[in-house]
Amino acid sequence: MMRFVGALGLAQLVLGVLGLRKAYREGRPAELPFGRMSSADEMRRRHWLEGTALSAPTVMLAVQGVASVALLVSSRPPVLAARVLGVLGALMSIGAPVERIWRESLVTPDREVTPLTIGGFLLGLKLAILGWSAGR
Repeated sequence: MMRFVGALGLAQLVLGVLGLRKAYREGRPAELPFGRMSSADEMRRRHWLEGTALSAPTVMLAVQGVASVALLVSSRPPVLAARVLGVLGALMSIGAPVERIWRESLVTPDREVTPLTIGGFLLGLKLAILGWSAGR
C-alpha cells in the first residue's frame, strides 16, 4: 500500500512538472477568482510559492518528490511520508478546480492541457484518500 502511494505521488508529480514546464513556457500564471492575476514575468519569478495555472507551487512539488521517493526506496516506508502526500493531494485536488484553466479544460477539451488538469486532479484526489489513510 505504501509503495503504491509513493508511485501515485510520483505519477502526479510528473504531471505537475509537465504542467509547470508548459505554464512557464506559455507564461500562464495562476488565475484564481479571488486573487489578482500576475503577469507572466511575475509568475516566472514567483512560481516557487504561488504556482502556475497548471501546477502547484514548486516548493510543494519538491516536497512531493521527496515524500514519494522515501516511500518507494525505504525498506520500511514512513507513514509520515504517506500522510504528507495525503495532505498535498488534498491541497492540489481542492486548488485545481479553482483555476480558470481547469474549468475551461472541461468545457473545451485540449489534448495538451486537459490530461494535465484532469489527470493531476484525479491523482491528487487519490493521493489525498490513500495517503491520509495509510498506516491505519
